[in-house]
Amino acid sequence: MLVSVRLQTLGGARRRPAWLTRCIDEPVFVQWAAAALGLFAMIPGAALWALLRGAGYPIALTDVALAAFAAGLALALWGTFVTRRRVTVRHLSVELEGLPDAFDGYRIVQLTDLHIGNFDRVAQGLSWSRLANTLDADLTVVTGDLVTTGTSFYADVAQVLGELAARDGVFVILGNHDQWDGDAFRRVLTEHRLRVLANEWVELRRGDARLLLAGLDDPYVGRADLDRTLAGRPDAVPTILLSHYPDYFERATEHGVALVLAGHTHGGQIGLPLFADRINIATLTGQRGRGLFRQGSASLYVSSGLGTTGPPLRVGVAPEIACITLRPLAKSA
Repeated sequence: MLVSVRLQTLGGARRRPAWLTRCIDEPVFVQWAAAALGLFAMIPGAALWALLRGAGYPIALTDVALAAFAAGLALALWGTFVTRRRVTVRHLSVELEGLPDAFDGYRIVQLTDLHIGNFDRVAQGLSWSRLANTLDADLTVVTGDLVTTGTSFYADVAQVLGELAARDGVFVILGNHDQWDGDAFRRVLTEHRLRVLANEWVELRRGDARLLLAGLDDPYVGRADLDRTLAGRPDAVPTILLSHYPDYFERATEHGVALVLAGHTHGGQIGLPLFADRINIATLTGQRGRGLFRQGSASLYVSSGLGTTGPPLRVGVAPEIACITLRPLAKSA
């Protein structure tokens, strides 16, 4: 019970001194994660112990338990202080049906799930913005979960995202963690020249050529309205939808959306090393992890995001910024 209360306090909305987070909070989570990961390591460990005991090797079960905890501790330390900070820039090309030639090679940089808060503060967020700005984006999009919890870090997020730059601007949608005071958050972001899309679309132009960018509001507070978001679009103009939740992909394809950009799942955040893309918390709970998914001519990209929720660690799932280059869909012969 005391551990549960302590973990809830560490994840709270109030701003905590940085030294307290580094010297107390993170070590507490490391210890918790080491115990949890060590427990999973005991499953193959106990099987190996039984095998060796059957073969006549005098190995104590306590030794196996200590080895499992040591393995869990090593993973917890690595995931908290190494993997969590090694941001990957993931480059991919996505073909869009009906993409005008003028948009061939159009570059979209996607950030998602920053979770700015006590564990990932302004300095960390600004390093992500600087990295994103090196990618020469035509368009930069941020697909939700900008804070971890509460309202204390709204101004920090605005400062971080306000540093982003792209030729056609920076567009933002809110996620489920951003809803403590969504209206206030939108105002703060708008004051930093960020365009927040809420059940609406905008038109991007290259001469006479057009591309549509739509942003879905968050379903967590009952504001998501896909019909309204996509209403009134001109015919035969490809649409890109920003949706914090990947779950809207199938419905979006029914509306003729060419590409959905999403986050939310963190790529699972914790996965089985070497097999983390397929076996992680997201896939084990029936969600999409990280990657590109296709249905007919439509595509969905789910980014593993940058921050964390729950324990501030990543195991097998690196944080990422996605750099997506658009190409016309090749016509079959």
